[in-house]
Parts: sequence; structure tokens; C-alpha cells
Amino acid sequence: MNQIAQTARTTLKRLPKRGSFDRDVINAILDEGFVCHVGFVMDGKPFVIPTGYARVDDRLIIHGSQASRMLRSLGQGIDVCVTVTLIDGLVLARSAFHHSMNYRSVVIFGRASVIENTEEKGAALLALSEHMIRGRWADAREPNEQELQLTTVLSLPIDEASAKYALGRRWMMKKTMTRRLGLVLFRCSSSPATRFLILDWQRTYRLRITLLLTTELLVSLKTLN
Repeated sequence: MNQIAQTARTTLKRLPKRGSFDRDVINAILDEGFVCHVGFVMDGKPFVIPTGYARVDDRLIIHGSQASRMLRSLGQGIDVCVTVTLIDGLVLARSAFHHSMNYRSVVIFGRASVIENTEEKGAALLALSEHMIRGRWADAREPNEQELQLTTVLSLPIDEASAKYALGRRWMMKKTMTRRLGLVLFRCSSSPATRFLILDWQRTYRLRITLLLTTELLVSLKTLN
């Protein structure tokens, strides 16, 4: 098992049993997400900015305009905290107090560096494109020299990180059966329709399963001559 060493910043204080420092677990969560939140301090003020990302081996790649205040600040080597969260379901408990979520999350601490080498920069942008839509890079025009100059790409090592997750709520079944219990599961996939599986536990103790399929939306891409 490939473990990332714990640090004072990544040690879980609350419910440590839900945590993991397994690099494979951390990578799997990062590979499934699309948006990360980048936290940093500038001029004594905290900022948290959402942005797209991609993972390349043991590095997290983010990019944006050369004029971006966030990227300019991070490029100076300041401390940064990046988080990624996946929501897998809403836990509908029998009491308002016990309502919760099933989730998987990753927190990364470190300092980012600017990718200056043209080949490495192009490879990082390729990874970002493929992470969002696999195969799109081959269908689109690659960035030209001017566009590359206007784009800043940062690399953040995934050397100080931890994962935390909640995948089930067994304790819910031990509570009084006088109220309804539910678990709303969310799962996005590459299939044409996104499926929402709703499990609704009724007072009669029968499990009612409702499968809702969103309307399939077909988008036609036409070549403009």
C-alpha cells in the first residue's frame, strides 16, 4: 500500500477512522472530480477560489489567465490548501440532528510552482483537456504560441495530503422506526443519462426503490466551413 506520510496539518482530529493516506484512494477521488477549491492568504486576507484541475502522476495541475491574481500569488511559492469534494448521497435520518451526507474528499497542502518549459506546459494542458473530456484534445486546435504565453500553468506536488469519506450510515437503522428514513444517492457517469437512485425506507419496513432517469440530451457538433 502506497501511503503518504502524515503531517501535523493532515492528521485528522475528528473521526480519524474515516480518513486515509493511501495514495491510490486519494488519486481515485481526484480523478473523479472536476472542480477544486484553492485556499490561500494574500495581503493578510484569506481567499478560496474554485477552478478546474487535473492530476498528472503525483502532481495537481491548475491553470488560468496570466492576469489571474490567484495564479500570480501561488506562483510566488506561498502556502496553499486545495480541497476536492465528491457528494455521493444525502442521508435523510429520522431526526433533523442526524441528517448528513455521504462524501469523499481530499485536502492537499503545499506550494505550487509555475511550469515554464514549453513541452511540460503543453503536456499539462493536454492532461487538463483529457481530464474534462477524453479525446477532445485530438478534435480541437492545439494552443498556439500566443495562447501559451497568455496562460499560466501551476504544478502542486501531492506530497502532503489526506482523504476523508463517509460511505454509509449503519447507525440510522438502530434509531426508532417511527420516522421515515431515506438515502438519496447521486452518481454521475459517462452514460447518456445521469441516474438518481432514491432509496426510501417506509414505516412498513418495505424498501421502495425508485429509479429516475434524466432526459437524454443529445448535442450535435457541426463543422463550420
